Amino acid sequence: MRLFFTTLFSDIRGLPKPVYILVIGQFVNRFGAFVFPFLTLFLEGRDYSMGKIGGVLAAISFGSFFGPMAGGYLADAIGRRNTIVLSLVCSAISLFSLYYCEKYFVLIVMSTVYGFANFLFGPPTSALVTDLVPADKRITAFAMLRLAINAGFAAGPMLAGLLFIYSPFLIFAGDAITTIAFAILAYVSLPHGLRTIKGRVSSPKVIFHSWLDAFLDVLKNRLYAQFLLACLLMGIAFNQVFGLLALTTKRFDISPSVYGVIMGFNGVLIILIEVPLTHWLKQFHNRRILGLGYALIGLGCVAFGLSTTQLEFFFAMGLFTLGEIIALPIGMAYSSNLAPESMRGRYFGLRGMTWALAGLIGSIGIWCYGFMGSGWWYLSGAIGVAGAVCILVSLRD
Repeated sequence: MRLFFTTLFSDIRGLPKPVYILVIGQFVNRFGAFVFPFLTLFLEGRDYSMGKIGGVLAAISFGSFFGPMAGGYLADAIGRRNTIVLSLVCSAISLFSLYYCEKYFVLIVMSTVYGFANFLFGPPTSALVTDLVPADKRITAFAMLRLAINAGFAAGPMLAGLLFIYSPFLIFAGDAITTIAFAILAYVSLPHGLRTIKGRVSSPKVIFHSWLDAFLDVLKNRLYAQFLLACLLMGIAFNQVFGLLALTTKRFDISPSVYGVIMGFNGVLIILIEVPLTHWLKQFHNRRILGLGYALIGLGCVAFGLSTTQLEFFFAMGLFTLGEIIALPIGMAYSSNLAPESMRGRYFGLRGMTWALAGLIGSIGIWCYGFMGSGWWYLSGAIGVAGAVCILVSLRD
């Protein structure tokens, strides 16, 4: 046991300084990520129907589908740092504007812009970490990033629940301020990272051919294509928790503040066990571990459908979170090891687009839940388990 923790702390200490900058920034930003867990309740409070709320979530998902595509290209074209800063500034402005949208059409447009800007962030971040961190330490690096995200998320929703009751405006303002703070930190502290696209990067011809090369390369990369398909199925189930759980808990008279604690419980578990657990799990076959994680995420969705009391919702969140802990950091490291250096940004852009597509498909969950009730939780859970089966098919490398 002592040797295990000695090795773990050695890996953490050996991470490059920019990774720690990202860790600090992610914590600040995620602590202030107040809006999204309460967005459905905010819109419901403005008397929007289930269908219109689903439309807003779909608009965010639609924008987020194209965000990683742009983020992946820009990461390879103008540098990782510049793309990260651009994403953060645009996200803060567009998110804050949602509070002032009175007309539904304007709300849809700004939600699309927010989804696009927010999802610019992932590809350059993953690419920068992959640039800087050796392959054998990437699971630890991605787990540390998620530790920072979830340390903020553990406390953020609890505070957001109190702020939401006092004034919804405060959650929008707080979210925007912390995002801008991260943008400033990133601009002054992060390196540019690799720039691998040559020529006039604003040229449509250069953009088209760079993406065509990336698509063709992924089609030949069987393991990466398999990962993307499995990730899509798991992601459909995963996204239900962050768009649908607020409405499900409200159905059983659970207050917004308690819902915030349930969501915060997800972050607490990740803080306590993700880094040491993933450090131990990296000795096993990555795809088998991913299959286990994906299956637990699906079963967690089923458990949410069965829950009616606070205790049951906490148990379901624990099951879901265990799957998340196992699957996400290992999946990020696994896919980063499959991405060629010259196309890292675009490869991670495709991974981000897969997550966004899962969110877009998953956004119908609001509509489905309106007439299926708990049955939609069961169906989405089955889709998550299908992702586990997909990643386990043909284990020969």
